[in-house]
Amino acid sequence: MEHDKVISQSLVARGSAIETKNLAVGYDKVIIVPDFDVKLKQGKITSIIGANGCGKSTVLKAIGRIIPRAGGTVIVNGADVSELKNKDIAKQLAVLPQTPTAPGTLTCFELVSYGRFPYQKGFGRMTKEDKEIVEWALEVTNMKEFRNREIAYLSGGQRQRVWIAMALAQKTGIILLDEPTTYLDLCHQLEVLELLKKLNEEQGATIVMVLHDLNLASRYSDELLAMKQGKVFSFGTPKEVFTEQMLKECFRIDGSIQFDQMSGKPLCVSYDIYKG
Repeated sequence: MEHDKVISQSLVARGSAIETKNLAVGYDKVIIVPDFDVKLKQGKITSIIGANGCGKSTVLKAIGRIIPRAGGTVIVNGADVSELKNKDIAKQLAVLPQTPTAPGTLTCFELVSYGRFPYQKGFGRMTKEDKEIVEWALEVTNMKEFRNREIAYLSGGQRQRVWIAMALAQKTGIILLDEPTTYLDLCHQLEVLELLKKLNEEQGATIVMVLHDLNLASRYSDELLAMKQGKVFSFGTPKEVFTEQMLKECFRIDGSIQFDQMSGKPLCVSYDIYKG
């Protein structure tokens, strides 16, 4: 059985993987995101950037139906998520929160096998196909040699890879990640982002992630979505979005931008507090 593509034939058609219309989200009756409209393209890596408290993670959680909406619509692969059952949503997109937790005694194989839950029936026993998909996900993420190791004994980068493997085991075309590089050192940050880039290029996965490191977001993204006070400030390619004006408006910093010679992507090479 082949598992060389995350994306199913039903998702291959060109268009938007995710669309929000008049999306409003908040906590305890306080609206954080008042009116959010965006179309995220299929087969792209999109990073959501913005200052703390601007609503980045809130939007991501609302798209994944982790938190309820106060209003508006979220459409994933042409379907209104409010009309889908939990298992059906889990077949459309995988969500990795900022600090996922699981018992440290679980082995990598056991954790990744949870990704097959949306497809299980009855007593939830894994089929031969389920086991093959779990092994495939471990192999794609270079975690197969650790399949029997308890996750408590993994490094930070390895732990992130096995969580991503669990998302792959869901066999969705879309993966949402909330700050996947948080608490990782520079090497492990690059390791995780290189893996996501590989999944996008080789498996056809649509990646949407919240990132704090602007230079990494620019380097690894096809598109950037900059937010300010719960709204879209700018959306487009890194060259279009990553500007000195955006840094002033969204982050209140005076930044000097140069373009990386290898990638051609903009980088912030120095900055100070904006006093304008």
